[in-house]
Amino acid sequence: MTIFNAQNNGLKNYISNLRNIATFAVILLHVAAPFVLQFNKISFASWQLANLLDSMLRFGVPVFVMISGAVLLDRHEPLSTFLSKRLKRVVLPFLFWSLVYFIFVYAGSFQKFSTLQLLQTLMNKLLKGTYYHLWYVYMILGIYLFVPIIRKWAQNSTKQELQYFLFLWAITLLINTNVAKYLPSIEVLYFSKYLGYFVLGHYLDKHVTTSRPRNNLYIMFFAFGVALTFLSASYLSVKENHLNITYYNYLSPNVCLLSIGIFLLGKSLLHGSNALSINLDKHSYGIYLVHVLVLHYIYRSTAHLSINKNSPLSLFIYIIGISVVTYVISYAVIRLLAVNKRLRPFIT
Repeated sequence: MTIFNAQNNGLKNYISNLRNIATFAVILLHVAAPFVLQFNKISFASWQLANLLDSMLRFGVPVFVMISGAVLLDRHEPLSTFLSKRLKRVVLPFLFWSLVYFIFVYAGSFQKFSTLQLLQTLMNKLLKGTYYHLWYVYMILGIYLFVPIIRKWAQNSTKQELQYFLFLWAITLLINTNVAKYLPSIEVLYFSKYLGYFVLGHYLDKHVTTSRPRNNLYIMFFAFGVALTFLSASYLSVKENHLNITYYNYLSPNVCLLSIGIFLLGKSLLHGSNALSINLDKHSYGIYLVHVLVLHYIYRSTAHLSINKNSPLSLFIYIIGISVVTYVISYAVIRLLAVNKRLRPFIT
């Protein structure tokens, strides 16, 4: 699957390494996020730690989409080949794990449903997502349906034409901020949402030449984006005396900026490769799909532990520890399940 584990011999190492980093970032984000929601319930210092981590990790989803754009928009393949690959690499594992999460959620309630009611509930859940992290797959599938059309445009567009598209898309990002009230009511739907990240990944991969002397600039992009995200959440939440994470939105200028910084840093620095990184990348889609289930059981098995959530240091150690264990176990589970050749297409 090209969202996470594009198994192509010609795949650039930086793409593979970036995908591994983004996969872990999403897991780390899911561990840190519950503490952000505890504004005014834990110490302000601990909440600020969670806020900082969450702000730094917002790049996970945008980088996934940018990677897909970098990989897919530069390919030449028949429509039938493209669709069959997406079916095998994306849809089959998605349906399998959707069913797993449905069973996980409703296992204790099966006796309350008739067979028909159970099937109706399953179908309704499949339309919206059987668990919260699966929203991403619905979003990327929507983009994939458009790829055979937009690919022709991207491959035949000049650098300036791509920049024009991205400029209009950047304007749509302001819609998710307080600047929106100052914008004219012009319909820009065609340039909006995650399709922009998809085209951006293609543009940065094909038209932006990275170099080590420019790394400080990429770091500044990341740092400035993180600062805007962190400070806006802090200021608005304190001012309103309740949690306000408006600028956590993946489709906000600050998150876009920090995501560009990470992508370009990866393109500049992440050229190495080894057997472990290749295997992690190969199974990254499966890791993403299973990690929430693994995290649930890790939480259950560690519920007896006494964690001082009001201590930033204790909280930091806990978040990092849980994230690493979740990532390792998720990889092990997918790796073991994928040993079975018949089961493998449904796993990762």
